[in-house]
Amino acid sequence: MFDGLRGVAIVAVFTYHAAEFSYWLGAGVLGRAAQAAGPQAVVTFFVISGFLLYRPFVAARVEGRRAPSSVKYGRRRALRILPGYWTILTLLAVFPGIVGVFTSDWWRYYGYLQLYSAHTRSGGIQVAWTLCIEVMFYILLPVWAWAVRRLDDRRMLRSELIPLIVVAAGGAVMQLLAARRQVGYALGASLASQCTWIAIGMGLAALSAVPLRGRLARALEALGDRSGLCWIGSLLAFAVLVVLVPKGGLFGLITTLVTRQSGWRTLAKIVASAVCVTLLVLPAIFGGDRRGLPRRLLAWRPVIWLGVISYSFYLLHLTIIEFIALDRSPTFSARGIGLELKKGVGRQLVMYALSFGVTLLLASVSYRFIELPFLRRKER
Repeated sequence: MFDGLRGVAIVAVFTYHAAEFSYWLGAGVLGRAAQAAGPQAVVTFFVISGFLLYRPFVAARVEGRRAPSSVKYGRRRALRILPGYWTILTLLAVFPGIVGVFTSDWWRYYGYLQLYSAHTRSGGIQVAWTLCIEVMFYILLPVWAWAVRRLDDRRMLRSELIPLIVVAAGGAVMQLLAARRQVGYALGASLASQCTWIAIGMGLAALSAVPLRGRLARALEALGDRSGLCWIGSLLAFAVLVVLVPKGGLFGLITTLVTRQSGWRTLAKIVASAVCVTLLVLPAIFGGDRRGLPRRLLAWRPVIWLGVISYSFYLLHLTIIEFIALDRSPTFSARGIGLELKKGVGRQLVMYALSFGVTLLLASVSYRFIELPFLRRKER
């Protein structure tokens, strides 16, 4: 199910950047939907990470077992993210030549630190700013689990959820401060603000692992049974995000941190994003093996495959789109095949299809020959 969710999210991220380079980001309803979909897909990835990585720690606490080994946990995380990222970063620096990697700041790019310096944010793999947040979360998670485990086990669910609510609220406050430009870029783009989404995933992990009774248990089970209703609610929340897209500007994190935003719009976006992502992932967590259109979509093999290769796909897609779209000129030229189209629907569709196909092919190769050999070592 979670591979399917990743597959849906990676298509949304790709659509956002393809729309940006084909001149229809923010144009009309579809353009505004693409403008809202990209940031929401990033939120979804954060929630998935929070859920999948924290659940083993909660389950061990519930069952009275020792927490997962920090050494094994660190080894598995390193094997998951380092080989693919380092290889793709190096190859893209060689060709087509992304900037900054072979400079004195190389250690920032290879060490997931480019987000924290004004000199490196626009270099390397630009979308890797989210990986800087993920890596910081990986480092802090065992410490968090150790601290929470020392709280009262007799009220286990409460001891899990209350700290996470505090963290989520703190992240929301930081996002509001960033929108008002009262904190710097690095702080507004870091785990200090994006922890809201990771905390939602961790909270869902606690709800799924701790034995529940009464109305809460029945409510979650009912929501899991009604996967279609969950996704309808998610779509309605997403519609609110589309309405909140500011005219004439991007809707993502960059806009929030560079241009001053109104507090009410930012708060409404945070609430709508939280509702949207929570209802989106609920069918993958609760409801057992019951079916429904959302679960059928998430179990569809092409969507699962996109989720499996989503890491390489994510790292490659923006550079490939930039290379194929060239210079955002009014005409579109694909290098090497003599294809030229004027600005319009045809240009958009061709660029989207060509970029998606090339990214899919290269990501599949990267997964098979770079990621998979190291992923197999995780289980040893």
